[in-house]
Amino acid sequence: MLVFIILMMGGRAIASGVMPVNTPTTDTAVKGKELLTLLETRYKETQTYQGEFTQVKKSELFLEEVHSKGKFWYHKTGRFRCEYLPPNAQVNLILDNTTYMYIPEIKQVEVYHFKPTDSPAKRLNRMLLGFGASVKDVLEVYDVRWLPEEETPESFALIFKPIHQSTTEEEDFQFEAIKIWVRKDTLLPSRLVFNETGGDITEVTLTNVELNKKIKDSVFKADFPKDTEVIEQN
Repeated sequence: MLVFIILMMGGRAIASGVMPVNTPTTDTAVKGKELLTLLETRYKETQTYQGEFTQVKKSELFLEEVHSKGKFWYHKTGRFRCEYLPPNAQVNLILDNTTYMYIPEIKQVEVYHFKPTDSPAKRLNRMLLGFGASVKDVLEVYDVRWLPEEETPESFALIFKPIHQSTTEEEDFQFEAIKIWVRKDTLLPSRLVFNETGGDITEVTLTNVELNKKIKDSVFKADFPKDTEVIEQN
């Protein structure tokens, strides 16, 4: 779904397009935290972002790949919408502490409610990790490391591993690691790879990402057809 540089010389680094990502340390944990701080500062004043994505899910069990495309919208007030296009149509909507998962084909929406007292693992949107999620919140949930072997002149990469797996089914991470690639020139995430506990791998590529563009309020409305079956999950 995830969520946002080191002090920027009065903001001139961002304005000029020069991102100070080449810190001298080789400690992957230290460098990882530095890069998280870079992202958090970069997106501190960003109120909205939206874009498109392509997704490839590789199934270990069925030895197949499922390809999907879609769009996403995020508002810093806690609203997030992700739409998968046909033939795998689905809408994932987060409004404050409520999540809706709507599947048009079967006219069904699952509703999940979260409390402010819930663990950071439940409250942290994984899709927003590359958009400057709070460093404090992220490090409560993940061990974050820089991946020097994935470094290129154009991008750097981070790996997020859950610090511990929950003993309850509803909080189970259901993945072993998340890798995120971020462009150095814009500090926009370009690719995410989720390694799931069952062996499946989901790769998401982000394109046409736009920041601080006005998003219509209707995008974030939980407005589903009247004959939709509503399933309250908690």
